[in-house]
Amino acid sequence: MYRYDKELPVLGEYDIAIAGAGMAGVAAAISAGREGYNVCLIERLQVVGGIATAGAMNLFYTPYYFCEGLAKELFDRLIAKGAAVEGETVPFDAEVCINEMFAMLNEANVSLMLDTWICDVFRERQTIAGIIVANKSGLGIIKCKRIVDATGDGDICNFAGYRFMKGREEDSKMRPVTLLFTVGGIDCQTFLEYVQNNPSEFSVDPNQYCVNLETGEIRIFGFFSLVEEAKRQGYLYDSCNYFRIESMFVDRKTATINTIRIYDCDGTNNADINRAIVESHNQQSKLMEFMRKFIPGMKDVFLISSGQIVGVRDTRRIIGNLVMTEKDIIDNNHYDDCIGYCHGRQTLGQKGEGHSPDGNEGSSNDYSVREAVAQMVSFEIPYRILVPEKSTNILVAGRNVSCDFLAHKHLRNQPACVTTGTAAGIAAALSIKYDVPVCDVPMKELQQHLGLC
Repeated sequence: MYRYDKELPVLGEYDIAIAGAGMAGVAAAISAGREGYNVCLIERLQVVGGIATAGAMNLFYTPYYFCEGLAKELFDRLIAKGAAVEGETVPFDAEVCINEMFAMLNEANVSLMLDTWICDVFRERQTIAGIIVANKSGLGIIKCKRIVDATGDGDICNFAGYRFMKGREEDSKMRPVTLLFTVGGIDCQTFLEYVQNNPSEFSVDPNQYCVNLETGEIRIFGFFSLVEEAKRQGYLYDSCNYFRIESMFVDRKTATINTIRIYDCDGTNNADINRAIVESHNQQSKLMEFMRKFIPGMKDVFLISSGQIVGVRDTRRIIGNLVMTEKDIIDNNHYDDCIGYCHGRQTLGQKGEGHSPDGNEGSSNDYSVREAVAQMVSFEIPYRILVPEKSTNILVAGRNVSCDFLAHKHLRNQPACVTTGTAAGIAAALSIKYDVPVCDVPMKELQQHLGLC
């Protein structure tokens, strides 16, 4: 082991630093900035939006009519530009979304530090007083009074030494990693005729077999026999059990593909991520060949773009002042510290664990894809899952909140990330306003800011 010792410059001093600019981080930054505080949003990529934009997951997994707060504000701006669909889910144009997010951050006077990696927390007299970062300017310190960890992987909390869980409780296995990508050149008429004339080829769940030409919402899971035939002929890899179109824009002749799965991958391990990147592109090449040879209407498809990042579904979940469980969701628990609501269609229980780590997604053994019809699940989100144990000035938001593995399938999706991010940003501001630890912010005032009372 070697010790690296160097004096570091202070790159900026802020009231609140937001680590990570995915949906949760953007929401936290905008909400804190609108409270009048000096906010810095730190992001390793050169765009904001995280997996929703750079990762090409251009589908907000809740009905438009349930959107509220910052989510509704964002999507109303996109809809006004013809860049989002008002459906049972909300497909959207990722590039327009990036531009609107930049505009909203600018309107909230948020300072951006893009292309910047988080390396550690900075301590003064045993107190966490900032973040050590690295970018093209070198290593430096962002000093701040409060931090929102919206990294997805709980990096800030890990550096701070807070406890966390990882993966499924019984074996620590995590959901598979993916690489989403967009294809063009689809003969949509031929394609949709095949889809509508062969319902047995697809999921029985109308949320996973959706062709609504009136709203423009198209989402299709299946092509089961075509996948099996392609595997028999050697065109597809063994772990591919179905083909999944996450969204389609008929007028553009494009679709977003969410079929790649990399199992046994820890998104906090660099060697695993490198393996996932290479294997994802190998699977992508196979899938392009499969589309051209087997799917009606796709013989001339071409690759438009791949996600800039692989999609990591779960890694660290911080142990907070409350660990939320799926039983809490099923029981429709009420919380005095409710900071918002989540609405989404899910298959409950172990059969619906969501992107199972076991490698059988989409297979005949996958109940949630082959047999289940997911129900609309609505539940309250408690503030305590945003507060790490013993934390005085750090909050979490996004998929690293405090919950069990089954509850995580509800809380990791974009709608919940916007809700937890919004609450974390306002709570950080209130913590400074009243000079109290983040666990002691005035709940009624936080809820008033969130429009809950």
